[in-house]
Amino acid sequence: MIRIEPIAPEQTRPMRHVVLWPHRPRVEDCVIDIDHREDALHLGALMNGEVVGVCSMFEMATPKLVHAKQQRLRAMATHPDVRGSGAGAALVREAIAQARKRGADVLWCDARAVALGFYAKLGFHVIDEWYEVPIIGPHKLMYFDL
Repeated sequence: MIRIEPIAPEQTRPMRHVVLWPHRPRVEDCVIDIDHREDALHLGALMNGEVVGVCSMFEMATPKLVHAKQQRLRAMATHPDVRGSGAGAALVREAIAQARKRGADVLWCDARAVALGFYAKLGFHVIDEWYEVPIIGPHKLMYFDL
């Protein structure tokens, strides 16, 4: 059974390191500069009490969208051993629910090439051309209308 709950920013770092930023030398380096901002929300997918997936949300706007109130989904990661279990989809669904509770009009993210299909299945739309994130690779901006 998968349980989604808020977690501390420090609890996101091991998953970020394994899945998103293995090029960083230490788990402690897997920080987003706004992790401790007042509006930050970090969610964990737990299976048998263990964090197997994470994502973070922030009140952040992109000029590429016209929506008045925007939430940004960042650092979404699910451990490779549990992919296909529904943990990632459960995280995103909870992020969507939380964005609605916060009164947002849209939830958006920078999606890696390998994640485009995952987000599309959950109802996200692509709005951007490919752009390169140094060291990490190609991304597209995707959004979910709330």
